[in-house]
Amino acid sequence: MDASQIEKAKQEMIQKYGEWTAQSILLAPGVYTVAGKEAPSGRPAHYVRVTQDFMGQPLQNLRVLDLACLEGMFALEFAKHGAQALGIEGRLESVEKARFANRVLGYANCDFVQDDVRNLSAKKYGLFDVVLCCGILYHLDDRDVFVLLERMAEVCKRLVIIDTHVAVDHSVTGKTRLGKKTSYAHKGEKYYGRYYAEFTTESLQQKLKSFWSSLGNNQSFWLERPSLFRAIKAAGFASIYEDLEPYLASAANDRLTFVALKSRS
Repeated sequence: MDASQIEKAKQEMIQKYGEWTAQSILLAPGVYTVAGKEAPSGRPAHYVRVTQDFMGQPLQNLRVLDLACLEGMFALEFAKHGAQALGIEGRLESVEKARFANRVLGYANCDFVQDDVRNLSAKKYGLFDVVLCCGILYHLDDRDVFVLLERMAEVCKRLVIIDTHVAVDHSVTGKTRLGKKTSYAHKGEKYYGRYYAEFTTESLQQKLKSFWSSLGNNQSFWLERPSLFRAIKAAGFASIYEDLEPYLASAANDRLTFVALKSRS
């Protein structure tokens, strides 16, 4: 398809599934998934560089999992560089938009499935060299935060990139939906954090259309920074490193990125 045909097909997707919500992906010269947003996020390319730095081998050798991939921006970027990429996303509209972009770009090494990330297991999806957990951990309720970390350790052979909010006093962040400091016990250990109100009075239909919110749960549990580190280690990762670049220009102090590594077998 030429650029005009791709633009027409994109508009047909928008009519059926709605606008792309934020991720601007270049589909063809002058054709972006988000019209007028001609400066796509630099985070996908940055996470590719981080992976190359830590893994020390060509991306063509790697299998990459993108959890709660939304419209597929990260998975598509890794596929562009040769990795075998799989994106898991809970909402059908986002999955279809990711699949559309992949058809246009023609990456045979990329696939997307509709599923809840809480269903993740090695039996269902196999093993991955790299797992991306970018923007989902802080949408999960208390128990599910710890279970997902453990499931990621189960399917991950080496490296996880975690981009998440951490709990700080809402007087600092202005996030009034974030509650008071509390604790949650998991496997005999006490972890500290705050509950965040994902929804208040929204209807089920509104919740399903809220693409940047949780999938089903009305509240989520944000771990404090030290507790998050302890939970990552307890899940089975040997070491953790903070990635400063994604939010260097941001005034927010509650959004952080970490790289966690499994021990080499």
